[in-house]
Amino acid sequence: MRKGAAVVMKWFAALYVVAIVAAVFLAGEGIFRLNNVKNSDDCNKSGAHCVANSTTLDPHRAVGTLLVFVSVLFLIVALVAWHPNMRIRVISLVVPVLTFLQIVWAAIGGWVGGLHPVNAFVVLGMYGWLFHALRKEGAASPTST
Repeated sequence: MRKGAAVVMKWFAALYVVAIVAAVFLAGEGIFRLNNVKNSDDCNKSGAHCVANSTTLDPHRAVGTLLVFVSVLFLIVALVAWHPNMRIRVISLVVPVLTFLQIVWAAIGGWVGGLHPVNAFVVLGMYGWLFHALRKEGAASPTST
């Protein structure tokens, strides 16, 4: 069971890397489309209101929300796998928590909201490292005890 969970965790991590890159792209694309919103009757011409109420960031929000909710499944898989390598185990348990915090940072906004993009790149690196480590080891280490 643990061996299978480690394999699922490996490919889950790879999927997260691709999905986070897509979310970053969608955020950038949405931000650059805000100029169209600012020149419409959709907002009161102040930047924060335009961002919060704009639909240009909806694709980013949708992918991000999906990633946050699916991170709960990643955490369950990581707990089942309970990898014997301490570093892999810690990263696999911390990264879903950091992924969940993404929605918190975005909701708070202000200077705390600035942690949202920084945390996204930290999480991207962690999922990337986790995929690399599990792939390198072949996910054959966990024993089925």
